[in-house]
Amino acid sequence: MERELVRKFKDGKLVKVKIVLEGGLIKDAKITGDFFAHPEEGIEIIEKELIGKDLCNARQAIESAIGGITLIGLRLEDLVAMVQECLDR
Repeated sequence: MERELVRKFKDGKLVKVKIVLEGGLIKDAKITGDFFAHPEEGIEIIEKELIGKDLCNARQAIESAIGGITLIGLRLEDLVAMVQECLDR
């Protein structure tokens, strides 16, 4: 089952979260938009950390992966909320 959420934030940044669920677990995750991460592979690290997690562990996975990653134009709380909303659908 594929779920997708697109949101434009008040500062004009567009963020798209796409989650593929299988058996209640995240099989694939893609986070895209007009924001940046430092290091550049930061978003890929977060996406990989989400794979295999369920709804209850998604927030913990993001917070675990975010150590050492700086998001520019996207707040951590906004990303967590989008992933959770995507999973709740």
